[in-house]
Amino acid sequence: MSKQNFQKNISENFNVHIVEDHNDALKYIYKEIGTKRIKFSNLTIVHFDSHPDLSLPDFNADDIFSKETLFENLSIENWICPAVYAGHFSNLIWIKPAWSEQFESGLYKINVGKDIKNGMIRCDSRLEYFTSGNMYSPSSDLINSKTLNFYVCDFEQIIYSKDELLVDLIKTSNGKNLILDIDLDFFSTQNPFLQMFKSVDDYSVFKNVYSNEKIDRLDSDFDIKYKMFSDKRAKKLDQIKKIFLDECTSSNKEIDKLKEIIKRDGIDFEILHLYGSGIDSADLPHHLSSTEELNEIFGKFH
Repeated sequence: MSKQNFQKNISENFNVHIVEDHNDALKYIYKEIGTKRIKFSNLTIVHFDSHPDLSLPDFNADDIFSKETLFENLSIENWICPAVYAGHFSNLIWIKPAWSEQFESGLYKINVGKDIKNGMIRCDSRLEYFTSGNMYSPSSDLINSKTLNFYVCDFEQIIYSKDELLVDLIKTSNGKNLILDIDLDFFSTQNPFLQMFKSVDDYSVFKNVYSNEKIDRLDSDFDIKYKMFSDKRAKKLDQIKKIFLDECTSSNKEIDKLKEIIKRDGIDFEILHLYGSGIDSADLPHHLSSTEELNEIFGKFH
């Protein structure tokens, strides 16, 4: 695909936009809203992707209403929730391939709002995807919240069985509030961080060093325990960084081993540390589809 974004008019009813970086899709969605080709609010996205793209950008919630600031700070994994907070997206239907395990199939209601304590955009979901990346805040701490109905289903599930909820969601949508979003990594994808390492064993060392504690999301004391977890996690990450920058010594064999691996293989520590800071138990999907697999998937799209 060319790195240059381009648009092709298919008919008077809808447009097709192709972008290199997934977050750039939001620019075209905003243009479609601005020209009133699609509605301002209550939009439904049918999202074919190996990743949910539901991370929250680490900036002030008020900046979401400045398009220039917003677009400058978005990346491929965090472009959806800002549009939820802005009041545009209400329903996200994530159709995932078999190798994506970040969320189990089902319906989730996620409230996205502004944290009154720090002004950042946060959500009230206690799922590990959000808590491990410091994206959670109690609903009592969120203002101007908007609800996202997040529906997760497996591709094979919708091919071989009739899903009533999915059918109803699409039926109630029309050309004015329905967006079809397809990422090519739906068909084949790689975990770029796994590829940094020469072996799976080396990658496992990294995972062990940055592993998070799990908190039962149904625990009545969840918010108290999450605060303790966050404080402990921040200290751990700060300690790891100081060790790798030779600002202090280590007494942890796993950290020492990871430091040797990174030095030996010339791995960019800053990039790896950023990923490790929000890592959870569900690894990034990694599946290189064969030609036969690709043809099979393409055939199911007809």
